[in-house]
Amino acid sequence: MPDLGSAAAVTPIADRINEILAAPGLAREERIKGLTLLRDDARAEQRAASESGMIDDDGLTDVLTRLDLAISRLGGEALADEEGRSPASL
Repeated sequence: MPDLGSAAAVTPIADRINEILAAPGLAREERIKGLTLLRDDARAEQRAASESGMIDDDGLTDVLTRLDLAISRLGGEALADEEGRSPASL
């Protein structure tokens, strides 16, 4: 699996993504769960940034894209797929 942090400056989230993907003792489902939790946190931060001028959205979209790509590669559902079924998307 490619290093998802190598295309841009390595960030703490990119490091965390790579740690989860490379963890030798984690099953695929556990990797997806860990990445999904990170994605939920990043999505909440993005929502907060869009609702407040106090938090900068700098890089959050890229983080969500990286997380979605990693989750999809493991066979999980992308954020767009989940949000399409969410009541919040109505």
